[in-house]
Amino acid sequence: MARLTEAQRAQLEALRQSYRAELPAKLGLIRGAVDTLHASGWEKARLAGLYHHVHKLSGSAAIYGFGEISRAAGNLESWALEALDGSLPEARRLELGALMSALQEAFSASETLGPDEAGRIRRRGSRASH
Repeated sequence: MARLTEAQRAQLEALRQSYRAELPAKLGLIRGAVDTLHASGWEKARLAGLYHHVHKLSGSAAIYGFGEISRAAGNLESWALEALDGSLPEARRLELGALMSALQEAFSASETLGPDEAGRIRRRGSRASH
């Protein structure tokens, strides 16, 4: 694989920073979809809206190096897909809050540490606790 030039690295970092600046709006859309589910009911169209937002975030966050956000969004995406398929028991609706908290935590860590550093520190910490 070819190494990036300094100019290419600078362009990539600029793209990452631009993406990072968009993350609060992306999370706001997801939070809004969750709030709508709670307030207006668990209809399939509302679940599809949530799924759409988290699916996009899961993929794009990985591309831009925000692995922890991608993983948290992926967990929420799996939950939403089960709910859309009708295979999510009603009792598991309570998991939505914890999944949203994990997504918010991953976002907060990325703001403080940078895109890949948060994941490295979490992984290091989880190894130490085992």
